[in-house]
Amino acid sequence: MDTIRTFIAVEIDSQTGQKISELVSILKKSNADIKWITDGQMHLTLKFLGNIDKDKVRGISEAISNISDNFNSFKIAFSKIGAFPSLNHPAVIWLGIDKGAESLKTLNEKIETALEKLGFERESHEFKPHLTLGRVRSDKNMPNITKLLKETAFYLVNDIQIDKLTLFQSDLNPKGAIYSIILQKYLQNI
Repeated sequence: MDTIRTFIAVEIDSQTGQKISELVSILKKSNADIKWITDGQMHLTLKFLGNIDKDKVRGISEAISNISDNFNSFKIAFSKIGAFPSLNHPAVIWLGIDKGAESLKTLNEKIETALEKLGFERESHEFKPHLTLGRVRSDKNMPNITKLLKETAFYLVNDIQIDKLTLFQSDLNPKGAIYSIILQKYLQNI
């Protein structure tokens, strides 16, 4: 069977993306061995589906459409820089979300419920809304990035409007993932 690698996400607007790119440029000065986010990867993943049969795209698209038709657009705001499992031992570096986190959790839950009916397994861990900035590849210059993470603040004056759900295809290549849109559906305007 023909398979594609997919995920469902909400996108970040270009103005906010520019601010995040500036932040990543600051963090890159650590010279740590980290795979950083690029401009074309600015999104908040709500559900990673992995490799799926192409014939499942229609059902997933219908589920996304139904959710979008019954979910109001909302605003989010980033709150801080963090890391999993911790700032002292980062494996994944992220921007946390303060305002709008509950709406993202509700949206995630609706997606989980709809896709479970299509045979997709629910995530076993709690959904924690965040934007991944980078993934640590080795311990090279770890003290530098740890210091920068503790010293760097991320300030964004404007709220970010979340107004659509996107089903992405992710094609992996040696330079990183390339994302293409399979379906984009606008949330309801309030």
